[in-house]
Amino acid sequence: MGAGFAIMEQSVMELGRAFSGAPTNTEDGSMVYFNPGAMSQVRGKLLTTAGYLVIPSAKFNDESSQLNPLVGGFPLRGNEGGNAANLIPIPNVYYVQQLTSKISFGLGVNSPFGMENHYRSDWKGRYQAVTSELVTVNINPSLAVKLTDKVSLGAGLNIQYLEAKLSNAVDFGTICLQAIGPGACINRGLLPQSADGLATLKGDSVGLGFNLGLYFEPSQTTRLGVSYRSRIEHEVKGTANYAVPDPALVLTRGGQFVDAHAQTRVTMPDQVILGFSQNLGTRWNLTGDALWTNWSLIRELRTDFVSPQADTVQQLNWEDTWRLGLGLSFTPEARKWTIRTGFAFDQTPVPSADFRPARIPDNDRYWLTAGFSYRVLSNVTLHGAYAHLFVPDPAINSKSATGDRLSGQYTGQVNIVGLQLDWRF
Repeated sequence: MGAGFAIMEQSVMELGRAFSGAPTNTEDGSMVYFNPGAMSQVRGKLLTTAGYLVIPSAKFNDESSQLNPLVGGFPLRGNEGGNAANLIPIPNVYYVQQLTSKISFGLGVNSPFGMENHYRSDWKGRYQAVTSELVTVNINPSLAVKLTDKVSLGAGLNIQYLEAKLSNAVDFGTICLQAIGPGACINRGLLPQSADGLATLKGDSVGLGFNLGLYFEPSQTTRLGVSYRSRIEHEVKGTANYAVPDPALVLTRGGQFVDAHAQTRVTMPDQVILGFSQNLGTRWNLTGDALWTNWSLIRELRTDFVSPQADTVQQLNWEDTWRLGLGLSFTPEARKWTIRTGFAFDQTPVPSADFRPARIPDNDRYWLTAGFSYRVLSNVTLHGAYAHLFVPDPAINSKSATGDRLSGQYTGQVNIVGLQLDWRF
């Protein structure tokens, strides 16, 4: 995955060079996503299908996590959650067709944003996260117009479906002490960390956006590209469900902690990507790109309940990020094979340990990649790629809604493998 919860895996061919050639790529159908202006370079029809396995690791190491000082500040009980990250398959498919000598049509189906992690239900950070799932499916019809032999423009519509599920434990013991006082709570056995419940939020949404691209070929050896993907607003509507232990049912009498409809607003950020491709002789090719993401749109995660339950708010204060990549490709004289490698720096939007959520314990990433292409037939090409993401250990010092603080450090890394088939006809 890219920084935050963006998904860069939209082309196995580009994965091999750390996506450094994405804005100028004219060889596979991912141009529908990365730069629709480049679709003008396709002759005939092109179908691209790809699949990836993302194999992440994210393990928490506790460093004096504790309860709210107002209820004693005792250490949080539980384990360290295990490996919260799961193996994730990601598919995508693209189709590009030349309609006339100057107009091309494209269609992409992919997932531009997503994340998933699962902690053990009795870990120290259970009051902040147990299960976190976010899935998007994006349908992207596009058109490209060739203005001159060297310049093309493209535009696309994005119809995006989003589905989310979030769960975390609820410390009804701490809530009771804060709401009623120690006498009544002790009599009911409602003590901090001794009367846990569970809150689960589920919802979905459909949002609309657009993307634009400019492709420029100043010479036969040089290509330039820039594209923009708009932000997409999602009004996520669904349900909030609570599992409440019997002693804590007294806390639901005012209509709080009861099953109800809920909604939240989520904005998928807009992005700008620009890059170049330069042939170095007949066999070598150098690519580079820069991707800016407007993550500062995400300041908080607020859930509004259709009940007396107060809004839940998690402050995120994310910051805009840059992703910078360089890649090198080599094609032997026979031209059946191409070998690629790449490196990229992927900046995190998380500003500090205080705002690093357990649901997304993100940090800067350093991509090191390698890949190949093999021309199976004159019109069929197979691509394979591997990437390893080095992630410096991120610190966390995050506060939950009931005031407990999760303090420690994560260790993590990501491996990605992918296969892709291109068919021209």
